Amino acid sequence: MNLTIGLMIMIMKVERVNTMKQLYELSRIFPDKFIHKNPTGFGDYIQHSVIRQRILSVLGGYSQEVKHIIREKLTDKQGVEREVITGVILALTVEIDGELVTIEEAGDVEQPFNWKTDGARMKDAISDAVKRCAMALGIGLHLWSQFDGESEYFLDKQLEKYGDTE
Repeated sequence: MNLTIGLMIMIMKVERVNTMKQLYELSRIFPDKFIHKNPTGFGDYIQHSVIRQRILSVLGGYSQEVKHIIREKLTDKQGVEREVITGVILALTVEIDGELVTIEEAGDVEQPFNWKTDGARMKDAISDAVKRCAMALGIGLHLWSQFDGESEYFLDKQLEKYGDTE
């Protein structure tokens, strides 16, 4: 009986290692039509809605929770000091290839006074945090994996062997 249970556990572990199809799908490079130049001048980006579509199309449902709201006292364009939301800590929980994974990341509001309300600033910070969580899952990681203008991205090629399992 113990030998049977041991073999079942070993087989389950082997199957888990060999089922990285979703992780492969998350890591795939986005077509150029989804990649935009950042107006602030720092790198390229993929719109929040496209990132969400990749999460939903590959993983299905997920949950997210704002763990912490970051506020700072800043001087606005009229010279008035105001305390405003400048970021959030967000937890994104997904199931990838049968394993529940939670990623926590910070999201930032690059230009807090471009928004009239803290609600709008919060949405901006959450959007940034979702994209950063997604990057930790391999989504859009190719945009961050560059050095001196050259790609250092290899995750999709590393996981490619898991993509054609059906």
